[in-house]
Amino acid sequence: MSYLTVAKQYPIGSNSWFLKETRGKTIFDILILGALKIFYLGSRGLLKIILGKKRRDKLFVEKGFNFKDFLYRSIEILGLDDSMLLVFSIPQYDYKFYSRITRKVNNFLINDMYNSMSYYKEEIIKRFCPQEDDVVVDIGAAFGLYTILASKKVGLKGKVIAIEPQKDSFEMLNRNVALNKLNNVTTLNQVIYSEETTVNLYSNYTIIRERAGKYKEEFVETNASTLDHLLQQNGIAEVNWIKIDVEGAEYEVLKGATNILSKSKDIDLLIEVHGFDNYKPIVEFLKSYDLEIEFETGNEEVDWKHIIVRKPH
Repeated sequence: MSYLTVAKQYPIGSNSWFLKETRGKTIFDILILGALKIFYLGSRGLLKIILGKKRRDKLFVEKGFNFKDFLYRSIEILGLDDSMLLVFSIPQYDYKFYSRITRKVNNFLINDMYNSMSYYKEEIIKRFCPQEDDVVVDIGAAFGLYTILASKKVGLKGKVIAIEPQKDSFEMLNRNVALNKLNNVTTLNQVIYSEETTVNLYSNYTIIRERAGKYKEEFVETNASTLDHLLQQNGIAEVNWIKIDVEGAEYEVLKGATNILSKSKDIDLLIEVHGFDNYKPIVEFLKSYDLEIEFETGNEEVDWKHIIVRKPH
């Protein structure tokens, strides 16, 4: 079921959505999830008989008792929030993805993960169009949306390099690559930067301290590499697509990709630009490599926008 169909029937993250759309991965996961749904619905039914529908609904609202919170609390009590997996299908693009049931990791709530892996503006997805046999680099691959889409487009002779620095996201990326049986994908757990150095990777996925917000004290120190160096290590001299989503470090990534930008004759970039101050220097930098903006979306009220740039043929 597509995102738009689901959202029309019941909003993503609503109690109805959790009850209807969550599916376990393994038989064990399916049984646990099924038992929790039965218990929750049985409790609602029993209280309806005892209290009546209006009094029951009022009690549930006052106590904040809904299936979403019940699910998280139950999984935490059972000690399964590090292991239990849900699986979702996106027939529109013919892929599946996993979700953990955990509140321990930023951006890992089930509805957040669903949105990340299924809801993206169609106008952007339609313009992300690698061709058969292309080489695609996905920087900031997260859970693997663009990695999966690219893998299916480039075919068996094509290649996708998926780069994700955050440990939990990298683990989920690998799970999703395996789930979709993508044999043309190489995943790398790496920070990409403008030079070979060490950086702080904050728990909200940025390496830019000014964008860390309340997470300034939550970070791990990790080694960073340039895109040029990483591609050279993997024997790649030219690429056809680069997608960049790195929470404010887009310009730094580009400054470490001068060799590949110069040598790649047929190249497109999809960049999620974070921060008003980043847009102009990024655009000017790209122009110096004969890359022209073909598409952009965003507005003055948000501090990010998507741009697609292309080297004229």
